[in-house]
Amino acid sequence: MADDTRYAYAVARIRGLETRLLDRQWIERLLAEDAGGALKVLADSAFQEAIADVSRPEDLEEGLVRALAETLSTVSALSPVPALIDLFRVRWDFRNLKSLVKASLLKLGEGGVEPSRLELGLTDGVGTIELGVLEKAVQDEDYVALPAVLTDAARTATEAFRDNGELAGVDRALDRAMWGHLLATAREQRSEFLAGYFQVEIDLLNIRTFVRVKEAGLDRTDLLRAFVPGGTLDLSLLEAHLGEPIDAFARSLEYGRYGALAPVLREWTSERAHVLELACDNVLLNYVELARTISYGIEPLVAFVLVRQIEIKLVRAAVAAKLDGVPREKLEGRLRAVHV
Repeated sequence: MADDTRYAYAVARIRGLETRLLDRQWIERLLAEDAGGALKVLADSAFQEAIADVSRPEDLEEGLVRALAETLSTVSALSPVPALIDLFRVRWDFRNLKSLVKASLLKLGEGGVEPSRLELGLTDGVGTIELGVLEKAVQDEDYVALPAVLTDAARTATEAFRDNGELAGVDRALDRAMWGHLLATAREQRSEFLAGYFQVEIDLLNIRTFVRVKEAGLDRTDLLRAFVPGGTLDLSLLEAHLGEPIDAFARSLEYGRYGALAPVLREWTSERAHVLELACDNVLLNYVELARTISYGIEPLVAFVLVRQIEIKLVRAAVAAKLDGVPREKLEGRLRAVHV
């Protein structure tokens, strides 16, 4: 809701936090350092407290997770409607639940050493539900302690696996439940901006899915199973271009909201997948850029969350590339255009 005065204090605080977002000068310093030096550069930024206990660049992920958790917690506390900002945290609940359900169904660790949280890809402190609560619910197959949306999603995902034995079915069931919940909550709270934001994310997800299905030579059935409903792009549009050259699909997007993806798709190769990811991030940034014209509302809060998330992606990619010995000129091509 534009110019919602309930957000006056929150937006004022966000404007102050924005002054600590990473700028071009800071990025130049990061790019000039090796992996070890990157930690020193991070210590001179808004990430300072989050990485205080990180002594090796190989362990940076722990600090980045703390930084994301702190950001989401801070913005949620500032918002007069915390439930809306918490939608960005709920996504991590679904992510953790997905890993736990799949591990349980495959009986990982049976007869041997139980896999660690790190090995399962679990993330603690970012979601709305403590990881231990999720672990116990899945282990006991008793979801009474979880919100109904997670309970229903876990049971649906489990049934899907037992029907066909495919882990992909678990992913699909939980992803559809998550996006449906995000959209429904945004609409219940009458946040057209946030509902629109999630629709853009769904569209971008479906576009990337279309590209993967087409590249793998799969058919309409595979596209239908992977398609996430709720976006603005119809399944029929993707189906119509499945048997055509990808350039035809690029032309269909050229003059719409996703026109920025057309040049990337025209030059598509699997080696350029990271370019498509960058282009998708930029589409999201362009969407929330409109938020900067709103004096009072949730829009500046969402914009801040998105930019901080992209900063974390940028730092992660930069340090990982340095550890892998990627030259600077190639590294710059992998970083988000918002900063480079």
